[in-house]
Amino acid sequence: MTTPREAVERAGIDVNALIGLLSSAARAELSSVYRYTVLAAHSIGFADEGLREILRDIRAENRHHFDALVMRIHELGGSLPEQIRPFLGDGDERQDDVFAGPADPAEALIESVQQAVRTYAGLRDLTEGKDQRTAALVQAIQNEKSEHVAWLGEFFGRGPRGRFRRGFRGGSPLLARLPDTEEGTQPPA
Repeated sequence: MTTPREAVERAGIDVNALIGLLSSAARAELSSVYRYTVLAAHSIGFADEGLREILRDIRAENRHHFDALVMRIHELGGSLPEQIRPFLGDGDERQDDVFAGPADPAEALIESVQQAVRTYAGLRDLTEGKDQRTAALVQAIQNEKSEHVAWLGEFFGRGPRGRFRRGFRGGSPLLARLPDTEEGTQPPA
């Protein structure tokens, strides 16, 4: 029986490099869960309850993204460190620090999510036609990230109205459609 790793290797993908990219994406997702938890808990000068609701929903979906990425890493024969500090390292330099006093905190939030969209687009391009499971996973996450950009854009008056559904609570509708990514699924031991 062919393992997922063997199938992906046969398709011409460097699995160790792919695991590294997926691990980097998982690290960014975990960092963003922390960031959005803090942002939703503390006013940063422009936050009201509507923004906090959006941040909580983004945080919930980012946690689902993290879980799904970790599952795929394990399916490919990779693993994450047992300790959080080696995993997080010095932090993810791609993430803008919205507390650092940017001229436009709204723009910093939107750009941070747009960077994630670009990251997943690159992963999709790498795996499309070669590793359909990973490609479908990163496409679903990329689409949900695009929705996050739209939610923030709507809130800050920079996009079309009506995209954010109140009470949605980060259900990850696109990710949930994929096999083995339901909430509560744990990676193999």
